Amino acid sequence: MIERLVLNLRERDFEADVLTFGKNNSESGIYRAKGKIDFLKLLIKNALKYDVIYTFDLYTAGFWSWLIGKGWLKKKFVVRFAGDSAWESASNKGQTGDDLLVFQKKFYGLSVAWRKFLRKRILLGADKVVAVSEFMKKVAIEIGVSEGRIKVIYNSVDFVSFPDTYDFLPSFQKRHNLTGDQTILTVGRLVPWKGIDLLVKALAKINNKKLRLLVVGEGPDLLRLKNLVEEKQLIGQVEFVGKVPLNEVFEYYMAADVFILDSQYEGLSHVLLEVLLTGKPIIASRSGGNPEVIGDERNGLLVDYGNVEQLVVAIKRMLTEERWHSPEYKEKCRASLKKFNWHNVVEQTSKVIEELKP
Repeated sequence: MIERLVLNLRERDFEADVLTFGKNNSESGIYRAKGKIDFLKLLIKNALKYDVIYTFDLYTAGFWSWLIGKGWLKKKFVVRFAGDSAWESASNKGQTGDDLLVFQKKFYGLSVAWRKFLRKRILLGADKVVAVSEFMKKVAIEIGVSEGRIKVIYNSVDFVSFPDTYDFLPSFQKRHNLTGDQTILTVGRLVPWKGIDLLVKALAKINNKKLRLLVVGEGPDLLRLKNLVEEKQLIGQVEFVGKVPLNEVFEYYMAADVFILDSQYEGLSHVLLEVLLTGKPIIASRSGGNPEVIGDERNGLLVDYGNVEQLVVAIKRMLTEERWHSPEYKEKCRASLKKFNWHNVVEQTSKVIEELKP
């Protein structure tokens, strides 16, 4: 996304380059740092040339961009706010079970307080904060950013291509032993707040041996989830696929009967936008930015996070009600994507930069 954005900004006569981590290559204007020290050197060298620094990260890259670019070189500074890594880290370590907004108000120990303080300083130091959803704007305000310095710019997937036929389906079903089964799909990092354990519990309550759950993604919660599958006697009904490249994950979307994202928090789910492209039935939690993408009873169903009974009812409806598999539903999916378009991303980003230029 970043490289594409830079190319489009150049087409509008902006001078723009990218600094990121990774192996060096010959791409023009793409600087890849081998480590933190290399990143710092490249940042100082390149920041001198520019009026505005735009960071997509609130920690390593964001910290140095704020400290060097804003603090030392006095450049205008923009931060993209897509999620709260302080909350994610605390949640992963079992330091909090609270939702994201409650998390901002409470003390969880010195290590969590330090991470919260660091990203707060970076956000407050920004001349502009680009939030990926109205929900993330609300979080930024809760952290202390003034509303006037926040601009909501939604993500986009209208430049993503996906298969236009189902020719792959027979081999896909054979590979996953899905012939004759109905399939639930979820895609995401295997961490507690993604709610994958809730899907397993819902599957156990439905008690239909012909209903399968495919879980695409990897992460630290894998062992706990596998133990839960064994406990619920669902071995053979739940498959942990692992990480799948984007050009292949669309096959999973299109092969599924229902897609579910029952997460505790999302800034703005790129996965939901991808699934809407395919017109597949969607169940999502009423959490984070999800309700900004999915309208209940319109282009999907919303459930309360943590409510397994609601999830069971929603799954049964999606599998049995014809409306969710109709051309009319697919049209509603396409219509709902209109506000998530790349032209708007480029247009609104250009305006943010123009407003900050000296």
